[in-house]
Amino acid sequence: MPLRCVRRQYEQLSQFERERIVGMMEVGWSLRRVARQLGHSDCVVGRCWDQWTREMSCTQRPGSGRPRQTSCREDRPIVRNESVQPTASSAAIQAQVESSLGAPVSSRTIRRRLAEGQLASRRPLRVLPLMPTHRRLRLEWCRARGNWTAAEWNQVVFRDESRFNLGSDDNRVRVWRARGERLNPAFAAQRHIAPTAGVMVWGAIACNTRSPLVLFRGTMTAQRYVHVFLQPHVLPLMQRLPGAIFQQYNARPHTARVSQDCLRNVTTLPWPARTPDLSPIKHIWGHLGRRVGHPTSLNEHEARLQQIWNEMSQDIIENSVGGAKGKRNGP
Repeated sequence: MPLRCVRRQYEQLSQFERERIVGMMEVGWSLRRVARQLGHSDCVVGRCWDQWTREMSCTQRPGSGRPRQTSCREDRPIVRNESVQPTASSAAIQAQVESSLGAPVSSRTIRRRLAEGQLASRRPLRVLPLMPTHRRLRLEWCRARGNWTAAEWNQVVFRDESRFNLGSDDNRVRVWRARGERLNPAFAAQRHIAPTAGVMVWGAIACNTRSPLVLFRGTMTAQRYVHVFLQPHVLPLMQRLPGAIFQQYNARPHTARVSQDCLRNVTTLPWPARTPDLSPIKHIWGHLGRRVGHPTSLNEHEARLQQIWNEMSQDIIENSVGGAKGKRNGP
């Protein structure tokens, strides 16, 4: 049984639920049928009915625990304020509630009331700040290509760069441990705080082909982008694929004049500013990262990346390109 259903059975009955139990029992419903209808246990419904038959009253008896600091009417503004101001802390909500109630309320009580309202503290989703111009250009881009067929998307050549660190903790390693053993050295994963050594990789994929995996170290500049990637790899690849469309982002090396001059005879895919990164080659970088293992040197790291790229089945690339078509067709 789900934990939510178990908790539901042990919650206190509201006055409305107590009156519903009495009404259902008086019209001839069975105890079990009433319990299933209201989502409570048979014992809870039976105790409420026994209280009515003995005392002709179904009000809640005073309990032995600490009374609630706030009433149901006072709980609603707490949940409503958090819905209006989702970034407000429990301490800020506490100050607002205390000023309106005139009585001290702890921040723990605030968090408990929010939990009762199905609200929990979670990390916000990080998104790019978009101006109206960005939204308009993105919408126009999607509408212009919303009816593209699979054959048209298969003509697009996607390229990207990615960095693979030598000793990075990518949160893929998990351990099985009991509660309270978090500080046990046997369940600890070592990682460096400062940036570790790594290698940058560049690659391009299409539905039925791929470029060689190019490994480089250092900063990407426009001159380097042209002489290391475009001239030796992109231009020959585009010549072998008649009608192909080359996709790249709006990074400075990509939009520099020397890069644009190099691609003047190549059809490129327009890419609006601050567009979501939906390139299917991101799935390929994840494939490499999951299989590269834990090399101990940069040379071994580079050799492993090259080996995985060369041995990777073309079916993986086709599935990545096909799976991303629906995402790109959305607004």
